[in-house]
Amino acid sequence: MKAITVEEERIECDELEEGEHGLVLYHDGRIVGYVPYQQLQCVTETRTPVASSSIRSLGYSGDERELEIEFQSGGIYRYSDVPRETYEGLLGARSHGSYFHENVRGQYDYLRIR
Repeated sequence: MKAITVEEERIECDELEEGEHGLVLYHDGRIVGYVPYQQLQCVTETRTPVASSSIRSLGYSGDERELEIEFQSGGIYRYSDVPRETYEGLLGARSHGSYFHENVRGQYDYLRIR
């Protein structure tokens, strides 16, 4: 999931805890951020878990045409200008890893998030 502040800062996390004055954000059991409630714009799910030996979860932002992939190794990559059809094909593929290698890897610009 992702916490987004009113300043548009995006903080990746897999768990959160509500405190008296804000959210404590965790990833892999470690604190990765704290957002006071008055600075919080929203918390949103970003990826869908998939059954794959190489890919842990997938997410897609239609407005930004960005595909986000979390690999089993822990790395998270965001691919730019990806058509929705490519995301849907990856999500529905019999082998997510094979589909990724044949249709995504080397085809789109990307940024390593983590």
